[in-house]
Amino acid sequence: MKIKVRVTCFWEHDKSYLDTLKRYGRGKLSWKNVEFVADDNYDRLIILTRPHKDFPGYDSGKAITFLTEPPASPNRRDNACVRTEAMYLPLPFWPAEIYGARHHGGNGIRIQKTKLFSCVTSDLNFMEGHFHRLQMVNVLDQLIEEGLDIWGKNYGNSFHEKLTKYKGEIVQKYDGLWPYKYHFISENSFENGYFTEKIVDPLITETLCFYDGCQNLEEFIDERAFVRVNVKEPLEAAARIIEMIQNNEYRQRIKYIKQQKKRFLTDLNPLNIIWMAVNDKDVLKECLL
Repeated sequence: MKIKVRVTCFWEHDKSYLDTLKRYGRGKLSWKNVEFVADDNYDRLIILTRPHKDFPGYDSGKAITFLTEPPASPNRRDNACVRTEAMYLPLPFWPAEIYGARHHGGNGIRIQKTKLFSCVTSDLNFMEGHFHRLQMVNVLDQLIEEGLDIWGKNYGNSFHEKLTKYKGEIVQKYDGLWPYKYHFISENSFENGYFTEKIVDPLITETLCFYDGCQNLEEFIDERAFVRVNVKEPLEAAARIIEMIQNNEYRQRIKYIKQQKKRFLTDLNPLNIIWMAVNDKDVLKECLL
């Protein structure tokens, strides 16, 4: 029996958000026994952090909340619902085409890794995580002589202007991932259970990510598929990054990255996580390794 599910989020109208859900579904608005809708004829309502401001009243008995924002976010609300899932919902940007071997979830087109190392970060600096990330990027810019490309959107600060490896803004984030063997990023918050597209996107592009953020990420993702660094100790982290690149760590870890890529395209696909919730499964347990 099909379950009709409506998804509402605070950043986009429900009907428009169907386009994102369709990308997650590889062109389909369905997943197993779930059909995604944007009208009032739904069986279950999935609230991503909080409903859109234009969302009408709803039956709280049909509603389940997934948090997509950390505790400090001003977008967090107490929603009327059956439950708030313990599992944060990571939402990758998801490219139009997913390259790579079919048995790892790709389209069969080989990924060409022609570049070495990338960072994609805006110049925002109002959160603790922003500060540490920018500090780390600045250290990498100073210490790595060649092979580093820094991309990111400017919001009026002068951070990017001071960098020697800054390449400019980037329209499609995945252009800063597909060609690269290595990537650095850290979350805006450092919480247990909270990880985002910042780690998922590199896995999808089969890129080895130097990462800081989720404090227990190893419970969700094979620790061999990424490299944890401590951005609060940027010189130590940079030395670890440089050593691993020199040792060709990518070659040693790529098989584990591909395995985790497949998980995020299937079992940990946002649509599958929603499917778990509306079928009353233990979502957090199912998402752990």
